[in-house]
Amino acid sequence: MNTKKPNKVLAPLVIAGITIGFFTAAYRFIFVKSKQDEQSERELEKELPETDEFN
Repeated sequence: MNTKKPNKVLAPLVIAGITIGFFTAAYRFIFVKSKQDEQSERELEKELPETDEFN
């Protein structure tokens, strides 16, 4: 019976690719999103009038 040996290069590359994809997605979710939230908060603070203007 002729058995084929498993590919020893493809499996680690696939695992490494999935791991790198997971880490980049986590980085974007944590750091890039927090920077965008800070920028949007700054823009909202600029748009809100001061309370002294109404008195």
